[in-house]
Parts: sequence; C-alpha cells; structure tokens
Amino acid sequence: MARVSLRIDGRAVDVPEGGNVLEAARQAGIDIPRLCYSPDMPPNSACRLCVVEVDGAGTLVASCSARTVDNMVVRTDTERVARARKVVLELLLSDHPAECVDGGNGAICDLEVYARQFGLTGTPYEGERHDYPLDESSPFFTVDLNSCILCGRCVTACNDIQHIGAIELSFRGFDTKVSTAFDEPLIKSICTSCGQCLSVCPTDAIRLKTPAENVVKSVTTTCPYCGIGCGIRAQVDDKGRIVEMLDDPDNLSSVGMLCVKGRFGYTFVHHEDRLTTPLIRRNGELQPATWDEALDYAAEGLAKFRGDAFGALCSAKTTNEDGYVQQKMARLVMQTNNVDHCARLCHAPSVTAMMAALGSGATSNSYVDYEEAGCLVIVGSDPSSNHPVAASRMRKAIVERGARLIVINPRRIDMCDLADVWLRPNPGTDVALLNAMARVILDEGLADRDFVESRTEGFQEWRDVVDGYDLQRAEEVTGVPADDIALAARIYAGPPFSGSCLIWGMGITQHTQGTANAHSLLNLALVAGQIGKPGSGISPLRGQNNVQGCGDAGCLPNLFPGYAPIDNKTLSRFSAAWSGHTLPSEKGLMLTHMVDEMLTGGIKAVYVIGENPLLSEPDLHHAEKAFKS
Repeated sequence: MARVSLRIDGRAVDVPEGGNVLEAARQAGIDIPRLCYSPDMPPNSACRLCVVEVDGAGTLVASCSARTVDNMVVRTDTERVARARKVVLELLLSDHPAECVDGGNGAICDLEVYARQFGLTGTPYEGERHDYPLDESSPFFTVDLNSCILCGRCVTACNDIQHIGAIELSFRGFDTKVSTAFDEPLIKSICTSCGQCLSVCPTDAIRLKTPAENVVKSVTTTCPYCGIGCGIRAQVDDKGRIVEMLDDPDNLSSVGMLCVKGRFGYTFVHHEDRLTTPLIRRNGELQPATWDEALDYAAEGLAKFRGDAFGALCSAKTTNEDGYVQQKMARLVMQTNNVDHCARLCHAPSVTAMMAALGSGATSNSYVDYEEAGCLVIVGSDPSSNHPVAASRMRKAIVERGARLIVINPRRIDMCDLADVWLRPNPGTDVALLNAMARVILDEGLADRDFVESRTEGFQEWRDVVDGYDLQRAEEVTGVPADDIALAARIYAGPPFSGSCLIWGMGITQHTQGTANAHSLLNLALVAGQIGKPGSGISPLRGQNNVQGCGDAGCLPNLFPGYAPIDNKTLSRFSAAWSGHTLPSEKGLMLTHMVDEMLTGGIKAVYVIGENPLLSEPDLHHAEKAFKS
C-alpha cells in the first residue's frame, strides 16, 4: 500500500495513503478531541469538534473526514482551532443537562470531559431546552434523549454496522432526534437489543440500567453461545464479579459486533441458582459435599462399570483441552469408545458428508467471504435469530455491495426481506430441489468444467442421478415453481461478482436424510466451482461455541482426536502416546444409541459434562425414562 508523508504540529508523520488526519495525528501521539467519530465506523463530521488547520484550506476542516495527502501540513493546537472547539462545546452544552457538566449525574460523558478540558462550567447560549421522557422500555439500557448531542454514532452503528435499521435521525431543526419508526418506544421497534448503539454513545444518552462500577480489570475471551466465535471483554469489579461485557474490535470473527446474548447474557455466571458446591444424592436427595468426597464417590462408582457399560457425553461448550481429557479418560481409563457430543443431534450429517467429499468437516470459508460474496444462499437456517453477528455480515454484503440472496426455507425468516429468491420446498424434499438446481447448472452450461475435471471424482455417476431431476419433476415433488428453481440455480452459478457462499443450518441436517441433504449441497458447490476461492465456500453454521473443536479433540465414538479412524495404526499411535496401555478397538455407541442402551441395561454409568440431554434429545420422554432406569 502506498504511503504519504505529512507534518502535524511540526512532527513528521508517515502513514498509509487514504487514511484520515485524525488517525494520522493519533499515530503521532497527538490526541484530537472528537465526539461523533469512532475508528470502526465511517465518519460523518457532525460534531465539528475535531477541526484543524490545513495549509492551503480556506476554512477549518474536520480531521475525521479529511484524507491525508503527501506533503500536507496540519496544525491542531492553534488559537483559531481552540476558539472554534470552545464554541462547539458551548453550543452543545446549551441543550445538555446542566448537572452533566458538574458531574452531578454520575454519567460517563465525553462532552463533560472536554468541557472541563476547556475550562467550561456552563454556556453563554441560553434558550429552549428539550425535556424528553426517558425510554425505559428496553430490559437492558435506558435511552435519555436529553443527553443526546445528535452525533449520529448510534444511528450509524445500527444502520451501517449491524445493518438492522431500528433507529434514525428523525424530524427537522430543533426537533431533530434519534427515533424509531413512528417514534414508538424502542421495545416496539425492530431493535434486537444488540447494544451496538450503547457501545458507541459518547454522552451516556444510551446507558446501562445497572451501571458498571469499580471495574479493576478487563478479560478478553470468546462468547460462550453460538459458533461464530465473537470476541468479548469481560469487565470485572473489585469483588471478582463480571459487571459489564464489551465487544472486542480486534476479534476477526465479530469485528466489534455482538448480539444480545453476547453483550448482556452474562449474569448467569453469578446467579444465585448456579451450583458452586458438589452435591451427592443421599437418601433420595442431593446434599452438599466436599470436593474430596464428591471425587472419591464418583471415582469409586465409575470404577464398577469399566468397559462398554460406561458412556461419556462431552460438551461443545468447553475447551478443546476439556474435551480431549474426557475422551482420553473414556478410552484409556474406562476402556470404551462410547464417547459422543451434541453434534450428533445437529451437524454430524454435515461432518460426515464433508469428510467424505472434502476430507475435512470444517467450514471452508471465513466470514470475510460472506462480505465479499456476490451471492449468498441460506438453506435451512435463520441466522438473524441464531447467528446474529454472521447475519450482520451477510446484510453488509447485500446492502453495501449488492450481493444477491437466495433463501431456501419452508419457514419465513427475517432475511427473506432482502432475498432475491425465496424457495419454500415441502419438508423433506431438499435433495430433489438441490439436484434440480444442479441439473439446471449442467443443462445451461453454467458448470465450472475445469474445476470438475481437475478437482472432483465420480462426476458421471452423480450426473446420471441428477439427470432424473428435471424441473417439472422437482416442482411436483418440492412444491417450488420450476422458474424459481431455475432462477436460483443461475444466480448461484453465475453471481454478479466474486463467488457464491452456501450457508446452512439444522433445517438441512436434522432429518433422517440429513447426510444426503449435506451431500447435495456440497455437490452443488463442486459442480459450480463455488469453493476454494475468495467470496465462495460452504458454511454449516454451528449452534454452540465449540462444536468444531469438540469433534477435533476426538469426542466421537468412531474417531480419535484429529479424526483418526479406529484402526490398528491409530490404536498403536495413541497407545504409545498414552503410556502404552491397550485401547478399545471397537467403535463406540452414538449418543442416541447410548440412551437406548440405558433402557436395556447395556449402559449403566454415564459421565456428562456441560450437556443437558433432557433438553437436547429428540425424544425427551424416552430420554427421561432412560436416565431414570
């Protein structure tokens, strides 16, 4: 990238071409006051507090939007600049709560900070002031428009970062304010409570209902909910309690975004109902015990059921290390491969198909590919509800870059509002629909022949099957109009730019033919050559935060860590690594089969970590009866 050299307050600064003066000054160690600017949002130059002098410019310029050019000379601390900034602050204070300036309301307000820096205790501009009622409708934060300075950061965050559009600058003149559609309370709008507006507000006009106090450290980690991998920064007080959750702009999965769960769903950590003491059932009741008592009790009990009478249910919400240790215990100590986790109930069909077709069960693309794709196909998934941050990146591709969107789902989802094509197949007819799309791609010469010939095998056998799915038959089977199937196929195989991303969820996998559904999706990507290049790929959206890692660590009944098959070579290798002990050579039971074996007496002891099979099993009455047996 080309670079430019400029001088700021006499200091030579070398920065990449195309950046703004404010960031160049920050690189030089010069802090320019600003209220409407945030480095992760496009500048709007609304507050004018960041004005500077630039040689050759007739007027002061907003440094947040002024581009750096070679040999530019900038002055940030002249008397003219200081006078302009002081007037800006005085004007903003003319319609701002007086108690904010003297710190009487306890708010965290950048306007107050800058007013003090300029020695302001009030404003000479007196006149009408707004007296808006507080909007307390959100369960998480308060909206106080009396503290709002109309910087527009919350609106930009909602519209241009999250791409939700719940708020906008409404009305005109002195009546301008941040408002929802029809000026309704926030809770009645399309707001998803992601809190992006809260995170960028500089004046505490949008603030937490329970303020974070006495924060002594910040811990960067990963969100414990879905599989996107969003970065979070836990704010911890002097008592060791999490009092606030902030986003992490440096996390490449979430790039500073969070959803309602990631930002506000942390109070369970300190909830009074959370178990903090081991419990042992005595006389039919769970009673507190010491850790030594509980560990001895568990070890003695499990030791009675070594072998295939034992089963381990691992967790897709723990770390790779936790999963690895649990499956190692089951195989090495308990001498069984009866090890499984929740992927059995969600994306196991995807992994099975992807391992067979691609040699890997992992997503082939990054979230950047969503943003760069010319076409997104969402199949059997509702990302706005289940993976909101990923959905925001999809909306960015559609709204900002003009990507085409195809939704395949019998059920209406929010993304249908942006879809170019919405296909609603009869439940259980996904294979017919996807094969019909593939046939259109073949019949109309849209297939990537070079990719097929050089990167695939078994094409003709598959082609013979697909030939049986003409559009008329597909329409009869799926209930989807033939013209819509053809249109979707053409858009997917020939996006307006870049490539196409296939994105699917449990609407594809939670079927008796889930693996066949996943194979059909993969074959569609392969015949169109929409994999292995920027803006393309196949992407099964995981429901929990470490489903992939749990499988990688070997929490599967038929595979050791690293997806090593259970054969003599694998057993020899892991036995040598695990102290030379003999390891079980028979494949273990899958989770659903373990539940069945509980009823017949085959499974007599189960070690469950971080899972609740009485919520996740497909037949809860059956599961409850099994666990009670």
